[in-house]
Amino acid sequence: MEQFSNALAVIGVYFALMAVLAVMVEAIIGWLKIPSWSPLQGKPSPNDVLGEVAGWLPKGEGEVMRGRVKALNKALKEIGQTELPLEKMPTVDELVETIGEATTKHIKKERSRRAVIRLVAILLGMGFAALFQIDTLQLLAPVFEPAKGLGLNTLDPIWAQVVGLVLSGFAASAGSSFWHDQSARLRGLKAASEAVGEMVAGR
Repeated sequence: MEQFSNALAVIGVYFALMAVLAVMVEAIIGWLKIPSWSPLQGKPSPNDVLGEVAGWLPKGEGEVMRGRVKALNKALKEIGQTELPLEKMPTVDELVETIGEATTKHIKKERSRRAVIRLVAILLGMGFAALFQIDTLQLLAPVFEPAKGLGLNTLDPIWAQVVGLVLSGFAASAGSSFWHDQSARLRGLKAASEAVGEMVAGR
């Protein structure tokens, strides 16, 4: 039981370190999203723009349609799509088709943006892990002995450290909320193990 408690303590320290790393990574990414020119900054989807201006549109049916086209053009411009002409009002089918195409393009750009954010988060996590020497393999070795279990004991110590720092970078990119959730689960597991220990001791 004592060995299990020690293992939980080691994992708890690891989770706490990863949460701190994740907070640092998120803070820098949040700062990088601020400039309007930043590729990390999110763009409104066509549907979002239409929904935001719906309550502000003029009451006349023709003006409402024109207002919606203007709103749609705003979203299309954000994602680099060709704008709809205002001289001739598009048909409903044309609007639906255009919104569909624009939304598809927006979704693809959002996926690319999120992939870039994840890559930046991993690189920042690896950088902070190297700066503070937070090596996942070294930290968890007393519990899981990953170097033996994965055959990493054959690696040169420098390469083993590189692998540990890379793993720390990936772990930090999971986000602080993820590590807070894992810490909460770990506390629940610790409380359960203590309760079992007390029951066994009571016998």
